[in-house]
Amino acid sequence: MECKKCLLPVVTKDQPHIYCNALCAAVYHAACVKLNTAELAAVSPPNKNSCWMCDECLVEFVQWRKEHSEEIKEPIAATVPEPTCVLQRDVDELKAKVASILSVITSHENNHSDTTSWIRHSTPNSSRQKEGGTSEIANASDTASRLPDSICVDENFDLLLTNIDGSISEEEVHLMVSRCLGTFDNERIYVRKLVPRWVDCGALDYVSFKVVLYRKWKSAAMMSSTWPKNIRFREFKKVRCPWKPDIL
Repeated sequence: MECKKCLLPVVTKDQPHIYCNALCAAVYHAACVKLNTAELAAVSPPNKNSCWMCDECLVEFVQWRKEHSEEIKEPIAATVPEPTCVLQRDVDELKAKVASILSVITSHENNHSDTTSWIRHSTPNSSRQKEGGTSEIANASDTASRLPDSICVDENFDLLLTNIDGSISEEEVHLMVSRCLGTFDNERIYVRKLVPRWVDCGALDYVSFKVVLYRKWKSAAMMSSTWPKNIRFREFKKVRCPWKPDIL
């Protein structure tokens, strides 16, 4: 290797020398660039915050920095408040999502009040056509007559959960409903398995449960995203249609 300054060979083992840390990366005798022992130790090898450039590379660097100083200042100034901008953007997005959810819930409550004849549900049409005379409705009347005195009928909402395995108990459904809705410990949930006690549930394809909830949970209970996969649901309507023979 030759010293770029004097063009004489550089014996790296014996002669103090230094490399330019800029683009040329040339080698110089320390004496040729007038570096004493202390200065050479400070910049060779390059430390974390110090380096050495030859005169030519230094001139080029200063010129480049001067030409790009205006372009560099603007991006730096723009990035200083970036963390604050990102946080504010996230807050605004969260507010928009909350407002959208509240709007959907309000719309749902207005469109599906108790006075409407349309019932949102996830059961097939055949189950709706049987509402007037199925064993579910008969069991519903029997269940309503045996509700605990602490449950006020006017404040309640009746829900039908179906397509549930016959081995599932009322206690397990109670726990599942509490977790899915996020109810409080002091809120009563009444669960009734709509199968006579003497029937072997293991022989059935599925069973249904009637769940009595506080009315404030109605909106959440009528959303499919609330319940585990494959569970079907609908509002439990109390339809009293006693049978009478055509000819007495």
